[in-house]
This record gives sequence, C-alpha cells and structure tokens, in this order.
Amino acid sequence: MTWLTRKSTRPRRHGARGMGLIDALIALALLAFGLLGMTRMQTSLVRQTTESQSRLTAAQLGDELLSTVLVDVGNAGCYTLPDADGCASATARARAEDWEARVAGALPGNVEATAALDDGQFTVTITWTGKDSGETRTLEATTDVRE
Repeated sequence: MTWLTRKSTRPRRHGARGMGLIDALIALALLAFGLLGMTRMQTSLVRQTTESQSRLTAAQLGDELLSTVLVDVGNAGCYTLPDADGCASATARARAEDWEARVAGALPGNVEATAALDDGQFTVTITWTGKDSGETRTLEATTDVRE
C-alpha cells in the first residue's frame, strides 16, 4: 500500500462548518438578554428601596413631632405649623421650627410640613415628591392631645 492508495481516516463533514460559532453567538445573545433583564430588575429594586426609605423617614419625623406634643401638651398650640398664634413658649416654638427644617432636609423634592391643632386633635401632614417617580407622597398622622 502506497501513500497514493491509502484512504484518509478522517471523516469529512461538509455541512457542519461554522456551527460551533453560530451556537456560541446564540448563547451570547441569550446571556446578553438575561443580563439586561437582571439589570432592569436591579434598577427597579433600588428605586423601590429609595421610595420606601423616604416613607420610613417621613413616618419617623411625624411620630417625633406627635411625641413631642404629647410630652408638652400645655404648649400644643406652639407646635402648629406654619404659624403658631399666641405661643407663650419660645422653646416649644423653636422645637417646631427646628423639626420643620429637618423635615425639609430629610425628604426629597418639594417638601411641605404642616401641623394643626383642632378640637384636641393634633394632626401632622408631610407632603413630598418622590425622588425617582416624581409623584406626590403624603403622610398624615393624628393624636389626641386633650388634657
């Protein structure tokens, strides 16, 4: 048997050329779409966490003013915002104004904090604009301050 008559032992594949490359490209495309979906989900979770943090901060600040009024019931009228008519306690008024400034600094967007005393009910209302959504958010909390 000479080298001219010997048959090649390698099988010939005419139609399978480049299939590995096409398989790799399809896998890469699927991976890219999966990563894109995970990125969008992560962005949504961060946005929801930010909104949740703002709601929690507003609730804590509202509770803080209500608790302060409950401790100082005699000066409850001094804690009304934006104006306190006939407030005799400069300390109570300063606390209310300090609280209002902290609310404005702690929440995103346009922030408005009001507090009203009506027939023994003290109501705190905090309104702000959501950081990512741009929607208006409102917290309203009420307590009884009758002596």
